[in-house]
Amino acid sequence: MARAQRTSLTDDYRAAVATFVAAGADEQVQRVVESVYRLAKRLSAWYDSQLADLNVSSGEWAVLKELARKDGPMTPSQLAAATDVAPSSMTHRLDGLVERKLVEREPDPDNRTRVLVQLSDGGRELFTAAIREANVVESDIVAPLTERQTRELANLLEKVIVGLDEDDRPAS
Repeated sequence: MARAQRTSLTDDYRAAVATFVAAGADEQVQRVVESVYRLAKRLSAWYDSQLADLNVSSGEWAVLKELARKDGPMTPSQLAAATDVAPSSMTHRLDGLVERKLVEREPDPDNRTRVLVQLSDGGRELFTAAIREANVVESDIVAPLTERQTRELANLLEKVIVGLDEDDRPAS
C-alpha cells in the first residue's frame, strides 16, 4: 500500500491561496489572511499544550490573564464580563483557582456583600513563568525576520487591528 506523501506547511499554504485566487479572491489579501489564520492556528495549539502542561484550562488562563492585565482586584462579575462567561461559570472557575492557590477572594472593604478577586503570589508566578516560556516560542516564530522586519510587521498588523476597531464602531 502506498503511503500518502505529506505536503509541507508551505506547500499547503500556497495551495490554499491558489485555490482561493482561482475562485476569484485577491491574491495579496489571501496571502495575508491565510498566513494569519495558519499562524493563529499553530499558536493556539501550542498555547493549549502549554496550558495543559501547567494544568490550567483556557478559561482559567483567561481569568489569570485578566487579573494580571488589570493589576488589581476585580469582582467576579467584572471577570465574567471581561472573559465573556456567565457569572455562574465564573464562580465555578474561581473556586478551582482559589483551591489551587492561584487567586485569592477577599471581602470588598467598601461593600461587604461583594468579594474581590486578585492574583495570589502563586498565580502571579505561574502567569510570569507561562509568559516567559511563551515568549521563547513566539520569538522563534519571528526569528527568520530581522529586527526591522519584525517591527514593520508588528506595525502593519497593529494597523489592521485598529481598522477592526473602526469597523466595530456604531455608525453615527
